[in-house]
Amino acid sequence: MSNNNDFHVDFDFNDRPERPVPSRRRKKSKSSFSNASVLIYLFVVLGISLILSGIAIVSANDIFAFVKEDKSIVVEIPEDATRWQIAKILDKNHVISSAFLFDRFVASVGGDKELNSGKYELNSKMDYRSILYTLQRVSTFRETVNVTIPEGYTLKQISELLDEKLVCTPEQFYNAVKSYDFDYDFVKALPESDNRLEGYLFPDTYQFYVNDDAVNVLKKFLDNFNKKVTKDMRSLAEERGESIQDLITIASLIEREAKLPDERERIAGVIYNRLSSSKYPYLNIDATIQYVVGHKEQLTQEDLKIDSPYNTYTHKGLPPGPIANPGMECILAALNPEDSSYYFYVAKPDGSHIFSKTLEEHNKAVEEAEKLFNEAKQ
Repeated sequence: MSNNNDFHVDFDFNDRPERPVPSRRRKKSKSSFSNASVLIYLFVVLGISLILSGIAIVSANDIFAFVKEDKSIVVEIPEDATRWQIAKILDKNHVISSAFLFDRFVASVGGDKELNSGKYELNSKMDYRSILYTLQRVSTFRETVNVTIPEGYTLKQISELLDEKLVCTPEQFYNAVKSYDFDYDFVKALPESDNRLEGYLFPDTYQFYVNDDAVNVLKKFLDNFNKKVTKDMRSLAEERGESIQDLITIASLIEREAKLPDERERIAGVIYNRLSSSKYPYLNIDATIQYVVGHKEQLTQEDLKIDSPYNTYTHKGLPPGPIANPGMECILAALNPEDSSYYFYVAKPDGSHIFSKTLEEHNKAVEEAEKLFNEAKQ
């Protein structure tokens, strides 16, 4: 039995409506952002460090020349050039790699007030301090020139070539040739004359100074001859009863007469046959006359009668000395003549020769050669 006046409420917690649970978004942790930032920072620092390290290595190599190409370079520093202008000149000529670094280096050591104008021979392998020291000295650079002397050139041709290359004048050249006392055994035996050294200026490529001293120039030629014409070669000539002068004279005749390499030893054989012959004691070599009258395409009958010891049509045996400066191949041919019975030869238009044993054969060969020359002109 209930009492209506009593107020009673039953709470059933299981029947309560559920409150909606708000969904929560997962927030990135601060540590994740922090790690990424650190990595980026490290990469940036590492990249900058690598770049700076590379710049430092390149700069140090340029300043101290740790690993640089070994190359000689001539630079010309103009009058009143500034420190920066000099740095740019060195950079442009690849002596240095950075005009800026060199400019700063010179400024830091206070060397810019002592830099001189002029030509200097530097090397790309030099460090900055060596370059600076060189530029602080008075320029002693002397310009050089390469001169190639062809086989068979005469003293006259060599003097003209040296004059053309501004090495020395013909007058300076011939004064030294004629009278200087060169200390070589093969020169001491030579008589004093304007062409005393003919045959001994060995054909080769030489480096001389511009406006060089003629004596120094000739010494270079003679030193080379002294090395190339060995003691064994001279001994071989002596064993055959020849002086060095005889050997070089014969070699010069071969040089002027033989146009084809494979005929050198044969022409040498003809010369030796004539020298030992009582029947044909005259060499009759046109090149000896051309040495006196100048090189002509065709000698005249008057030329063949010229009064000169170099005229081998009128003077028996060898001329007084070489008529050119022979190369090694002709010197070797003079040392190793072909053993043959030839006493004559005549040139054909192609530079080769017809060789003959008798005068009769030779006269026919001359007619044949003249015919070939006439045909070549048509």
